[in-house]
Amino acid sequence: MHIARLALTNVRTFRRLDTSLERGISVVTGPNGTGKTNLIEAIALLATTRSGRAGADAEVISQDALREEPLPAATLRAAVVTAAEPVTVEIVVSSQEVRGRAAAEERALPPTSRRFRVDGTARRASDLIGRLRVVMFSAADLQIIDGSPARRRRYLDITISQLDREYVRALQRYQRVLQQRNSLLRSLQERRARPGDELAFWDQELVAAGAVVLHGRATAVRALAEGAAAHYADLAPGVEPLAVCYEPALPPPAAATVLEAGSVEGVESVFAEVIEARRRDDLVAGMTRSGPHRDNMRFEIAGNDAAAFASRGQQRTAGLALRLAEVALSLERTGDAPLLLLDDILSELDEQRRERVLAAAYGVDQVLITSADEDRPGPADLPDARRFRIDGGELRPVE
Repeated sequence: MHIARLALTNVRTFRRLDTSLERGISVVTGPNGTGKTNLIEAIALLATTRSGRAGADAEVISQDALREEPLPAATLRAAVVTAAEPVTVEIVVSSQEVRGRAAAEERALPPTSRRFRVDGTARRASDLIGRLRVVMFSAADLQIIDGSPARRRRYLDITISQLDREYVRALQRYQRVLQQRNSLLRSLQERRARPGDELAFWDQELVAAGAVVLHGRATAVRALAEGAAAHYADLAPGVEPLAVCYEPALPPPAAATVLEAGSVEGVESVFAEVIEARRRDDLVAGMTRSGPHRDNMRFEIAGNDAAAFASRGQQRTAGLALRLAEVALSLERTGDAPLLLLDDILSELDEQRRERVLAAAYGVDQVLITSADEDRPGPADLPDARRFRIDGGELRPVE
């Protein structure tokens, strides 16, 4: 899988970018602040429909466009070549209010809408996810290890969604049903509604969608854990082993059953029992207290919690091992290697870890590497790489 052509209009620092890309390794250099990360994140957004940064969709739109255009919009488009057939994916983020210099100077971001197209036809976001698959290495990977459970759930959702359309649909359904069920629970708590068939209906819907999410996460983490442990042993030979554990937000006996279940139906039966048994507690609390929305992942090195006890170097190595395992999982699930995005991380790795990442790069069709240092990775590290420099919002080949 690789991107043959990438076009960005009014996307952060890029007013107009329309460039052909080739298979193999491309190195993009430029000083900090010139847009290297913006380029990488634009590609990731086309793959996942989610921005790598927390914040409003309006932040994707160029500041110049917000100042100069009455109805500014950012357009991202990629022509993707896959093992099956070529496909073009497109996302448009549009302002929903008339803008101008005065509004931009107030620094208030406008409300936006998003439109998605696949081969020129309007589609839902869930239909676009997975058409282009990426694995992105960045300094932010440390947050997977030592960040909040929400950050780890986000990682799992982005990773699995690129590989499983059913998971995407179930996750979206679960989030909508959870909102409806919580709203009803609050109304019942405040005696603005009476218990009845409506709560039973939302319980059933929550269980059906949640079971797909729970099973998808358990299966994916099992594969990622095995791969990450092997890569960690290669990256840090002779040190304590890495373990990656999935922790469903269910009572211990039910959680153990979910981890061992071989089917969605088995998970659904267990989850239904938990929701029924905890219904009274949920009514008292006015919220749903069990389910995928509270799941977590745990990373252990030598049996100790990596977030609390591992050094920054150990955490960075664990994050790197996890990403390498993700490459293998993507290839195994789809038969088509993902695009690798390396956002300015090689300069922070020692020689051994850098070699492991570059070895993975030679196992896929296309790799984009950004670096503020033109000599790392240099021609000796990657003699066949094409080199570009970002200058004034443009991508220029370097001879």
